[in-house]
Amino acid sequence: MRSVISGLLAVWSLCALSAPACQWSSDSFSGLTSVIRVQGGQAMRGSIAGPTDTISAQATLSPRDYTIFPGESNKSIKGTVEADAHAVALGVAGDDAYWLVPALSPDNPLDPQYFNFTASLSLSPALASSPLLQDNQDGTWTLPLSYRAVDDAGNFGSARVQPLIMDALGPKGALVVSLDWDAPVDLDLHVQTPIPANNRAGFVIVWAKQRSAEPNLPDGGVDGNLDFDSNEDCQIDGRDRENVVWTGQPPSGHYIVRVDAFSLCGQVSAAWHALAYSPQGTVGEASGVLTDASTREAPTAGAGLTAFEFDYP
Repeated sequence: MRSVISGLLAVWSLCALSAPACQWSSDSFSGLTSVIRVQGGQAMRGSIAGPTDTISAQATLSPRDYTIFPGESNKSIKGTVEADAHAVALGVAGDDAYWLVPALSPDNPLDPQYFNFTASLSLSPALASSPLLQDNQDGTWTLPLSYRAVDDAGNFGSARVQPLIMDALGPKGALVVSLDWDAPVDLDLHVQTPIPANNRAGFVIVWAKQRSAEPNLPDGGVDGNLDFDSNEDCQIDGRDRENVVWTGQPPSGHYIVRVDAFSLCGQVSAAWHALAYSPQGTVGEASGVLTDASTREAPTAGAGLTAFEFDYP
């Protein structure tokens, strides 16, 4: 095992010097069938629960946020290991692989008590049907991500677990307008609302540059909110979905739903599906395909193809 760790550190050093050419560092076992993959980590065959605890060193883990979704990529996490360990193992108990990530940066070079690591997780597109997900009593699903300190000799510390919360891709609300697509491209959802506005158009359009239909409510409250700008500027996140959600009473009137192709990010085309629904059922739906010609319009409020219109209530 010592040679595996030494090899990992050597490969990490090479990646640090030539990062653009170094995407997945691994041995002959790729780990491609595991529920998670770790960019810059080394895939190790078997479950992370397999190695025996033989050292007292512990690791910490700090995801940027605790939500995940199938197919997500480049989810940033960071953490530390105690000074007598220089790597961390990441994985899910019962999976067919776990990942070793080096921790080489001391938190205090003059008195190093901990060494820092950073990593990017990618989640399998088949995550939603994985038996490794845990069904909780509160109705949520979580993925129990284990992390363990590993020393230079390949000895493991005890496992700690950080539950990652499965993000339901179909949010609930009094009114929801959703757009999803099938390729790594940057599409934008635009929802024209019946809310009057003191602008040239005379109404509010919710989109990536105007994330809320009501940004000036007292006490900072918002509703009619865009939850996520997926694949923004071709920084592919794997979500491929955007939602505008009203949790409170939506304004009555006429709505227009548009789909704008900000960029196809090198792809030839992208199929899309737009849907508006309330607890009473579907209030509008449409599908289509966008090509490179769709990207020639300036990305402004209300840009793009009109998918459908509807009246609420």
